[in-house]
Amino acid sequence: MKTNTLERLLCLLDVRMNALALCEVSRGFRLKLPAMETVLVHYVLQGHGVLSAEYGAQISFGPDALIFLPPGCGHEISEQGDEPVVAWKDIATSLGDGMMKFADGLPPVITSACGTISADCEGLDLFEKFQEPVVENMSGDSRVRTAFQSMLDELQTARFGTRPLAEALMKQCLILALRNQVERGEITLLPLIGGRDPRLVRTLLDLMEDPAREHTVDELAAASGMSRSLFSERFAEAFARPPMDLLKQIRLHRAANLLRSTNLPVQVIGLTVGYASRSYFSRAFRAAYEHDPKAFREEARKAAAQKGNATGSTMKVAQGEE
Repeated sequence: MKTNTLERLLCLLDVRMNALALCEVSRGFRLKLPAMETVLVHYVLQGHGVLSAEYGAQISFGPDALIFLPPGCGHEISEQGDEPVVAWKDIATSLGDGMMKFADGLPPVITSACGTISADCEGLDLFEKFQEPVVENMSGDSRVRTAFQSMLDELQTARFGTRPLAEALMKQCLILALRNQVERGEITLLPLIGGRDPRLVRTLLDLMEDPAREHTVDELAAASGMSRSLFSERFAEAFARPPMDLLKQIRLHRAANLLRSTNLPVQVIGLTVGYASRSYFSRAFRAAYEHDPKAFREEARKAAAQKGNATGSTMKVAQGEE
């Protein structure tokens, strides 16, 4: 994939940080952390050790390792990998504003900042096919350490702008890790696009950058240099849905964002994302979001008002964990 294509995609990247915690592991103990419903990121602030995943993978790490774990990956952290286990819930304390600390009170030999994140472009989950841990050595880039330390500082003394600032810092770290991979000629962090046919990725970007345009399968196939049938088959295989279904998803996701963030009339929003008919737009939106656009906007504003200045949410155990 050409780097300018990936950069176009990153310009549309939206990173959400759902939780952040500080993990301290003392000598002679193994910290057990639960499976999460979203991607979990560890940044090792100090120490050397082993991260053992439930399904058998073992990752050796040192300071400045940036470790990405797929959803559902329960794991343990320790110096050797065979110490007695201590569960996170037995040593968890709240630092306020949604930030947690896992520490047993003894001097730590390993300290890690960890958070759960999501990454999407116009509603398309870029971690959708992420199934194997990824480790990047970021010791050559002090910006990652600075970013994680800033996130920890922000969430311990939360004030105006804390959440968007923390998410911008997390996005920075993700992009720096991706830069490492691009320079090595591999993209495993975002498997939905990494290794995909560059022609299909360019088509995806065309849909995201101009969703209101009257795209057709014939036009998209011709631009990709494929027959209609071959293009349709390969696009659906790459992105798990036909091109017109994905275009509809992109349009409605953008519409939802406009309803949340602007006072534009519903009809104008519909036209902006490619729906000439307000009634057709309302029906399509309701089918996707279970509310018509007006009701969705009202609910979104109520939720924002209730959330107030909240800056995080405590780490939640994935379904099935006690």
